[in-house]
Amino acid sequence: MLLSQLNYFRVAARQEHISRAAEELHIAQPALSVTIRKIEEELGVPLFERNGRHIELNENGKALFMYVDYIFEQLTEMEIALTKTREILENEFTLAVSNSTFLNGWLQQFILQNPEIHLRQKMLSEEQMIIALMDGSIDVALSEFGDIPPEIIRKDIVEDEYVITIPIEHPLAKKEKIYFEDIRHEDIIALSSNAIVKIADRIFSQKDCKPNIVFEGNQRMMAKMVRSNRGLLFDSRQMVYMNYLRFKEHTTGTKDSYHVVVQTIADLNCRCHLSLCWKKSGALSIAAQKFIQTMERDYPNYTMDKEYREKKAVYLMIG
Repeated sequence: MLLSQLNYFRVAARQEHISRAAEELHIAQPALSVTIRKIEEELGVPLFERNGRHIELNENGKALFMYVDYIFEQLTEMEIALTKTREILENEFTLAVSNSTFLNGWLQQFILQNPEIHLRQKMLSEEQMIIALMDGSIDVALSEFGDIPPEIIRKDIVEDEYVITIPIEHPLAKKEKIYFEDIRHEDIIALSSNAIVKIADRIFSQKDCKPNIVFEGNQRMMAKMVRSNRGLLFDSRQMVYMNYLRFKEHTTGTKDSYHVVVQTIADLNCRCHLSLCWKKSGALSIAAQKFIQTMERDYPNYTMDKEYREKKAVYLMIG
């Protein structure tokens, strides 16, 4: 017995009139009559007392109606529950970053502007991100990716470069250009992320040399180490820019900041890209798609900020 047949029976029982029931169901009256007869034949008992087109449930019909009504109530509740589940799934996604500074301030703004979205954020190395994208444990990844497998879609957000951040009092801060020999023996401060360490190694390997990394830690501690003149900060220009935006937004003076010079290493290839990645064969939720679209449209990009590009020295946020 089909659900559609049971629905025909239910409407007819409620209307107690074949023509009105057929009109509600948008079918011809003879088709409804045939369907009810088929149900009665299948069950082997009559369901209605008939008086012309007027019908009334008998005891068999009343018993069936009780069960049918319960079935449709459960179906309605199921549809409501599935709709809510689908809305939750469409409004949530998992994002992985190799460095939280990439989204410093911007992510908070995105979440506040999209309160329906449920976001889980993870900190992973680039190698871990690729594995997680492939096995579906994350939806979107943001980092300075090197090579990626063909199963992964890559969308470049910023054409970036690696730079050296120098304390304003350091002798190198006065130089117009910084070359590899200037920093070969300098102490280097870098993030603890595996990805960043490998990038520093890769950049320095262009001169068959390894960086003398004396501190690895979070962005705040890195800034404090630079302020203490413990070393030069190896970072990407976009991350320096995000720190600069944070300074502009939150600092009223120089108490929690420090003046630094940002320089490219002139004789090394320091070009890179800040990129979003996701699995080619995966079905992204509406929330994940919105995040990607918003990143493409609204993410702050130092190459588009004329005021910043004209600055040689900027404030590094400490707190």
